[in-house]
Amino acid sequence: MPSPVNPYSDYGVALRTLGSARSWLALLLFVCITAQFVGFSLMWWTHHPYKAGQAKFYVPERTRFDDLAETLRRMIGNNNNSTQPAPNDPAATPDVFFPGTREGRKLNIREQWETTYAMAVPLTQMLGLLAAGSMAILVFISLLVILIAQAPGVAQTIRALKWTVLLLFIVIPWQYLGNIPFRSVLYGYDEMLRMVGPHVVGEKTYPYQTLLTYLRFVIWPVISLIILLTASEKFRSGLMLAIGHPLQSMIQGRPGGAQRPMPGADKKIL
Repeated sequence: MPSPVNPYSDYGVALRTLGSARSWLALLLFVCITAQFVGFSLMWWTHHPYKAGQAKFYVPERTRFDDLAETLRRMIGNNNNSTQPAPNDPAATPDVFFPGTREGRKLNIREQWETTYAMAVPLTQMLGLLAAGSMAILVFISLLVILIAQAPGVAQTIRALKWTVLLLFIVIPWQYLGNIPFRSVLYGYDEMLRMVGPHVVGEKTYPYQTLLTYLRFVIWPVISLIILLTASEKFRSGLMLAIGHPLQSMIQGRPGGAQRPMPGADKKIL
């Protein structure tokens, strides 16, 4: 039966370092998911982010930069011999249903709040993806160290690796990788505005839309946190089996040092 490694050996120190780094990354991912839930809660249940304390849609005024961008798009389209839709064609008019876009309607969010959301949401997405990917790598390296050291806890570490890979799968922003219907647990700012806007303004919505909103911004983060905690517990149990109890170092002694005699070892057995 394999025995746990000494906590003060090279393998023990490596495993403890990997465990500490993985714990900090798990905390970072927990903060990112919680921060996004708080951001949705402020936008959904309060009126502080909106001007005059009331959510409304408005059509932003076109600027010279918008006209210049439209002219450049038409020039590029003409150079590519692309057909332009007629002015009366419905395809020529921008879709005004989706808020948060340049052409359509926008929510009357305060400038300070909009700037904070526009910077914080992508930051949480980036940090959450880095944390989930780094955790998967650290758990895999820990599994290799345990296998090389021939220590116990391999089964628990493999289970932790499976849960961590599942966590990485739901953190990857699939919505930015093409026409993939699966959504990451970390939402984007435009996505939140598109789903939250009609509800907070008071437009007519259907019950299934409200249900989808709760599933996307409430239930999905809760499921991800459960997966995160499960992976953390599996990894902790595997690490404890591999390193052993801290009192083990008092029994085995540090490498290079003399072992302490057991109580009663100097007594003769009659």
